[in-house]
Amino acid sequence: MIAILPASEEERRALSEQAGFAGPVECLVASDGRKRLGSVLYRSRGEVMELLAAQAEDPRLLDGLLRAALNAALSAGARTAWCGQEPLFPALRVLGFSEPEEGRSAAMQ
Repeated sequence: MIAILPASEEERRALSEQAGFAGPVECLVASDGRKRLGSVLYRSRGEVMELLAAQAEDPRLLDGLLRAALNAALSAGARTAWCGQEPLFPALRVLGFSEPEEGRSAAMQ
């Protein structure tokens, strides 16, 4: 059974370092038993959430990871989400993010 859960501290640190992010980063992982199927890294500061990175081979799983991260941030008080990672823009459009403009990130309020 596939589950999306918060990463262990060790896994969060490894994925964060691998993606090149320092400082406080939240991480959710999708797994089927012991097999990791994808992950999403994000920061939530007050009313603003930033999607940093996400990856999954299956587009439906990527959608689920993004939705799970958005839900976690919303539950923690976020009201605005944004993302500067262009490869994620197609998946974010489906979730209601605005179209990015030149030099701007995709955003959702």
